[in-house]
Amino acid sequence: MLQFNLAGWTKKLTGKPAITVGSVGLDSEFTRSLFEGKGANNTDFRKLIEMLERNEFDLVAVRRALLADPGWVTKIRDGRTDELVPFTEDALKKLV
Repeated sequence: MLQFNLAGWTKKLTGKPAITVGSVGLDSEFTRSLFEGKGANNTDFRKLIEMLERNEFDLVAVRRALLADPGWVTKIRDGRTDELVPFTEDALKKLV
């Protein structure tokens, strides 16, 4: 049995397009960054890609990874995941 995330269940139950979001490409949740002032390391994308290829959701929203690395999208597209910059607590300061 497949285990869906919230976007996957939403799409399955409603038939409507869905966007997945939440620590995309990172190994920790946002609350850790916000409340504990911790960073996050980059993580493997295989599970995310498999879910996307199974049409569990239609789009992927990214935020923290882009704060740390504005070139994130281009690097992902080009397969240069070894060049991704990890998210640090300093990236949150860019918002203020």
